[in-house]
Amino acid sequence: MTPETKNKIFFFLTLFAGIFILYPFLDYQSVMATGDHGRDLYAARVALEGRVPYRDYWWVYGPLMPYYYAFFFKFLGIHVPALLTAKALLALLSALLMYGALVTATVPCGLSFIGATWLLVFFPEFSITYNHIGGTMLLLAVACFILRYLERQKISFLYFALGCVFLLALVKINFGLTTFFCLLAAVFGIDRIYKNPVTRETKIFYWAALVLPALVFLIYWWFLRGLPIHAIRQCLPYLGDDQPYHTPLATGIAMLAKTILHNVTASRADFLFAMVVTGAAIQSFRLLTSQKTNDRWRMHALLAIGILSLFYVVNLQEFLVSGVFYRSLWAKPFAYLLMFIVVGLGIQRLPRGIRVLLYIALGLILGMQMMRVHSYVNSIKVPSQYLGVERGKVFLGNEAPWIDTVTETVSYLESNLRRDELFFALPYDPLYYFLTDKVSPTRQLIFFDHIKISPEQEKEVIAELEENKVNWILLSSRRNATKEYGLGILGKTYCPLIGEYIERNFTPVAQFGDWVNEPGWAWNHGTRILKRIVK
Repeated sequence: MTPETKNKIFFFLTLFAGIFILYPFLDYQSVMATGDHGRDLYAARVALEGRVPYRDYWWVYGPLMPYYYAFFFKFLGIHVPALLTAKALLALLSALLMYGALVTATVPCGLSFIGATWLLVFFPEFSITYNHIGGTMLLLAVACFILRYLERQKISFLYFALGCVFLLALVKINFGLTTFFCLLAAVFGIDRIYKNPVTRETKIFYWAALVLPALVFLIYWWFLRGLPIHAIRQCLPYLGDDQPYHTPLATGIAMLAKTILHNVTASRADFLFAMVVTGAAIQSFRLLTSQKTNDRWRMHALLAIGILSLFYVVNLQEFLVSGVFYRSLWAKPFAYLLMFIVVGLGIQRLPRGIRVLLYIALGLILGMQMMRVHSYVNSIKVPSQYLGVERGKVFLGNEAPWIDTVTETVSYLESNLRRDELFFALPYDPLYYFLTDKVSPTRQLIFFDHIKISPEQEKEVIAELEENKVNWILLSSRRNATKEYGLGILGKTYCPLIGEYIERNFTPVAQFGDWVNEPGWAWNHGTRILKRIVK
């Protein structure tokens, strides 16, 4: 069997394994929040109507992903499983790119297949948003194309990498820009070490690279034009104290070390895998420092490890300065790449039988974890966990009372509001706009302490409510969130004018869910429906 044939076989094995692993997730979500997930669902839905991120509604990431998910709404219908299908496709592409990157880095096809399925089974899941998986896929694409360039020195791979960086900047601008500089550093290093000549194609690449940041900023300017500075900073919170979470760099590094130690010791399987990686790292070091090792091959391996290490460190940027755990997930795909490259190097001189046993052991770990995950997902697929409203149609890992509250609230709104009648949801519950097929009467979707809504903005919101003749308001129990950092109390610690306006003009007519316990991000959820007082 030729290496090309073997590569194709394992590529398609990765594809089919990915479909099998991801299929149960097309109508299942581990947790849903009325705020963050509601925002993403709402953004994708109104993108179909031509509404523009930032200007027409508050949006906190790059402008690309609402349009990506809107495409699937267009052809699969406007409901949660359509978006989950689009999300699963990105995960599948990520696995295929992982496989391609590992094979390109001279990792054996079988181990590359294990690495790609490892990514899916232990996926770095951003449970707070549907947006970031687009960034994960594009980061892996950039890594794959850089490694291809390292292997073949063909400039066309750099054009593809640059295109992925451009798209990444439209998913999350800070990661797009830092990846842009990582790409340039990697290309410059490869060309210097291999003494590649500066050709016409190379010059075109660098001219295109010079234009890319300007093009990105031009696109953002188009989306943001006309907005005041405070609104722009609320959408792109990268300046000063716009971010609610801050931690010293030393503390962030200590938290990273603690997280890695926890992951290594979380279970026997994790510990054994860590020992395999450690042993492989020692063997890799011996191999790379051996006088018998081919110099060009050694340099290729060192460059691959160095480039991926650079990407790993740079993609820890948000985590190290905030200490927010999920932000470390941006770097995790590069950790997986490095681990399997090191294992691939470390086992090269081992007897074939030992390599086969290692593959079997890793396969057993994957199989057991996949069975556990699938078993858990299937246990959730019961009637009490089903969000059965028309635009829901999804099984959720939330507590059943949360699902009941959302269902009852949507049912009440659909029964009592006319088709053309709008309601105002706050402090941060755009999921209800999506589930009831309504648009927000205001541009602003979120109202909390850390958003820093100014009195001028409050007056604008009130004017929008009057202009759109809003007679209904939905208040969630997070209006009074004293324990969660950066939230506060509506009408007291933030938005006093809106609080006064609601109290003066609206009266409660219905209440659902939990108004006793401290409200949470996706738990202890309560809603209160208010109707305008007829004077």
